[in-house]
Amino acid sequence: MSKDCCRTPPHRDGKRVKIAFGQDPGQSGKSQAQHLVRALSTFTVIPVTESGDKLTRFGPLSSQCRVGNVKILRGLWNEELFLALEGFPDRAHDDEVDACSGALEMLNPEMKARGLFEFYRQQYEEVKAAAERNKPQPVQSVPQPGSVEWFEALYKKRLKG
Repeated sequence: MSKDCCRTPPHRDGKRVKIAFGQDPGQSGKSQAQHLVRALSTFTVIPVTESGDKLTRFGPLSSQCRVGNVKILRGLWNEELFLALEGFPDRAHDDEVDACSGALEMLNPEMKARGLFEFYRQQYEEVKAAAERNKPQPVQSVPQPGSVEWFEALYKKRLKG
């Protein structure tokens, strides 16, 4: 595949199109991101710090592809893209995989690379916290002077003091 076929100049897409790219978490990634943002100063550019391993980040895209929720624009580059996606993680180059995973995450910001298990775990924690807030608190009873409970409390206080 020629390097130029997938590199559409940003000005052809228009300024309303956001440009996002994965940023390595290290210092060199920060420097590279700063350089790219400056170079594209007339566009909305979003460097996204990558976290977790590539296989985990690819999981949501793979799931969506399996059930037919991903549509690919027909083009000369399709065959190479499919080879890269289907060959992951065994192929040497995985830039296409990173780009596709990042695009899904950008288009679906609530996802943030959370798996279904993580989503339900967080929902469970929220429901559990709400139930704790709504649980009635035990009432502290104050014994009335002269009652058996009052004498018992007085007796315990004298033993301690």
